[in-house]
Amino acid sequence: MISIAFSESGRCIMTDHPIIKQFEAHAELLDIGGSVEAIDDAIVQLAGWMDGLDLSEDDEALLCHIGAVLYREGLRRRMGMRP
Repeated sequence: MISIAFSESGRCIMTDHPIIKQFEAHAELLDIGGSVEAIDDAIVQLAGWMDGLDLSEDDEALLCHIGAVLYREGLRRRMGMRP
């Protein structure tokens, strides 16, 4: 079962999904390790990884959607805009 909560902006977020828990744990490790990687670094890594795969059209579309959301959020942060 997936638990859903709402962020301060009113968006739905999953809080109890095992993959989300993995993301959270890895984020904590990045903080502990003093990583300075930011959203732009993740976008570049995603693009490089996707470029080396033979993805189905559906998988490519989904990963491009994720990349687009990350890109948009990174652009908003650079421009000092709110979501």
